[in-house]
Amino acid sequence: KRFGDKVRAEVQRERRVKFYIDPINIKPLLYYLKEKGFIHLSSISCVDWIKENQFELVYHLWSYEDKVHLMVKTKISRENPEMETMIPVFPVAETYEREIYEMFGVNFPGNPNLKPLFLEDWDGPPPMRKDFDTRAYVREKYGMIDLTEILRQGMDKIKGVRDEDEIL
Repeated sequence: KRFGDKVRAEVQRERRVKFYIDPINIKPLLYYLKEKGFIHLSSISCVDWIKENQFELVYHLWSYEDKVHLMVKTKISRENPEMETMIPVFPVAETYEREIYEMFGVNFPGNPNLKPLFLEDWDGPPPMRKDFDTRAYVREKYGMIDLTEILRQGMDKIKGVRDEDEIL
């Protein structure tokens, strides 16, 4: 009631509820939910909806008292993606935001610690984006060659050989 038409709720199943809200209203909603007993932020996940040109951030909250899991979902643009940090609401958000920044390139203004968490020597684009080309990155970074043609030529040579000793 407090957020009116700013939030849409959907009961997924018993004890599991999804909320959909615009990014500008998520912080007040998270403060409110925390006051109502959803004191545990278990994770923040990010989904790359490349066709929609959006990232979906999902804040997973838990109420120990009510044993209810909430997923608070919001979407932001993939172009210069940015979401205000939720550290003031849930200090543990720092690590989750750090990971999303590193893997998807979503910036979290207000988070003082967006240094690499896993990819210390990484110099490529965010690797969890759907448009990240793993093969191109490996080819460029490590000088990978395409072994398909080499293997095909090798198999052609082997096809006519019947004696295992001739292969070796």
